[in-house]
Amino acid sequence: MPATNATPSQPHPGGDTTHWVHPPAEPRLRRRQIPDTPRRAFLAVMGSAAVATAFKANIAADALLTERSQYRVTTPDNDENKVAADRFRGRTWYLLGGFRVSYRDAARKLAALQPAMNTRAPASYIGYSNEGIDIAQLFIAIQRDAYARKIDTVYFYGDSFGGMAAVVLASLLVQNGITVKVIVMGSTPSSVRDILDPGKEYITLAGRVVPYLGLVGRLGAGVASGLANPNGQGMYQAARSGINNSLNPENNSLILSTTQATFLQTFPAQFDGRIPSSTGLGLMYDPDDFIVNARQAMVGWKALLPKNPTIEYELPHTGHASPEIHPDVYRSGLEVVLDKLDPPPLTSQPVQPIF
Repeated sequence: MPATNATPSQPHPGGDTTHWVHPPAEPRLRRRQIPDTPRRAFLAVMGSAAVATAFKANIAADALLTERSQYRVTTPDNDENKVAADRFRGRTWYLLGGFRVSYRDAARKLAALQPAMNTRAPASYIGYSNEGIDIAQLFIAIQRDAYARKIDTVYFYGDSFGGMAAVVLASLLVQNGITVKVIVMGSTPSSVRDILDPGKEYITLAGRVVPYLGLVGRLGAGVASGLANPNGQGMYQAARSGINNSLNPENNSLILSTTQATFLQTFPAQFDGRIPSSTGLGLMYDPDDFIVNARQAMVGWKALLPKNPTIEYELPHTGHASPEIHPDVYRSGLEVVLDKLDPPPLTSQPVQPIF
């Protein structure tokens, strides 16, 4: 029998049954909880430190992403460009990057196209400011470069979205006495209606929102973009990839995307129609472009510039605006377009004597 603190009571007269009487329970003493002041203070200090760290990290991230905040023209200092500059004095190419294309990627695109470009002029590219796309600032950057290098004739290569900006800039340059010889569209939509990309809804949203969301916003945008384009990754990996891409200092800021989307949505309202009919228009597209409706875009450009000589060139199986991925195909196409729109000067052949 288990031990117990109960004690037997007196037996009842009618029987020998033993009843066990339990002693009353001792009253429990309520102990007053002493506040864990050191622990709370520690948590408060750590919380404040975390907030301060996040604030500093946000400033650091902003500094990295806006480091390249100037509109500037970059002309690669290589032998090919030097030879072309000496051969074609007063001429230059300007490559304008696509939607959210970074300086690094614009340089890669130019490197792929430069051999073909150098058959007409030296080649440069223009990076957009992380503070947003501003046609006036782009125009000023080009004007300064043209004045410094004594440029009087310009060739434009518009990479996707960049073709829209090229058309507006070309009109401004012509009004200021500079000849725009050729504008080449590399997968460029003629309006937002030509865009097939599932991210078109993002363009619409970005065109209406004018934030600079900082670190938290970039984290959210990174997660959203990663999950929207997992590329075969699991949810966790896709989100991480999106965040890494969003925080990559080589990528452009959200405010740039916002202003570019606004420009894209309102094009061609910015174009005043003052490009002369002598400017050639090259249209280079993959017929199966998965981002831009190539046929619709070409029809749109011909309607916008009906009097300009136009050459179409197909880039099959290259996707969208990808000269850095398919350099040989793009270079060949650009050479054909240029030969049609701007034939090289005929070299005089020596007359063979007749005996």
